Amino acid sequence: MLTIGVIGRSAREGESLPETVSLAAYEVGRGVAAAGAALVTGGTGGVMEHSSRGAREAGGLTIGFLPYADKSKANPYVDIAFATGMGTVRNILTARGCDSVIMIGGGVGTLNEVTIAYDSGVPLVVLEGTSGWADRLRGAIEDGKWLDERRVVEISFAATPDEAVAIAVKRSGDPRHGTRLEAHTGWAGQ
Repeated sequence: MLTIGVIGRSAREGESLPETVSLAAYEVGRGVAAAGAALVTGGTGGVMEHSSRGAREAGGLTIGFLPYADKSKANPYVDIAFATGMGTVRNILTARGCDSVIMIGGGVGTLNEVTIAYDSGVPLVVLEGTSGWADRLRGAIEDGKWLDERRVVEISFAATPDEAVAIAVKRSGDPRHGTRLEAHTGWAGQ
């Protein structure tokens, strides 16, 4: 089954996302389910919860890699929760383990997932207009598509949730080249 990761701004207890970001995440989740893919997130609140709700309500499968060692901390729309107990180290699981990744908004934790996905050769789609790093990333990268001079994997940009999902599905079959750094093992442990 195709897996599409959704990364983005979380929301702590008592905090809510701007409505435009919540709606974009929800629509991405619906689109992922409609494409027949499983939605993979970090399993907690914010973008992760809204995209999981969209996927679940569209009949899709949702998977969450929780930072906590307690499954009960998953958002209510996660079908399969992996209570990793790994804290933010769990970012590696979503960023490296999916066929493609969609970024919605996001702060430093999301940016961490972006660099992991890039270094692993995972196709990344940035949904612009959703705040945070999703709106700043294009201006911070080389030639509007590369994180660094190694040119590991091109970053795509989308203006709408439907476009983001379409690009993620299309690019999910792209060959992965992964890191060229000897200290790492690449995307498949090679």
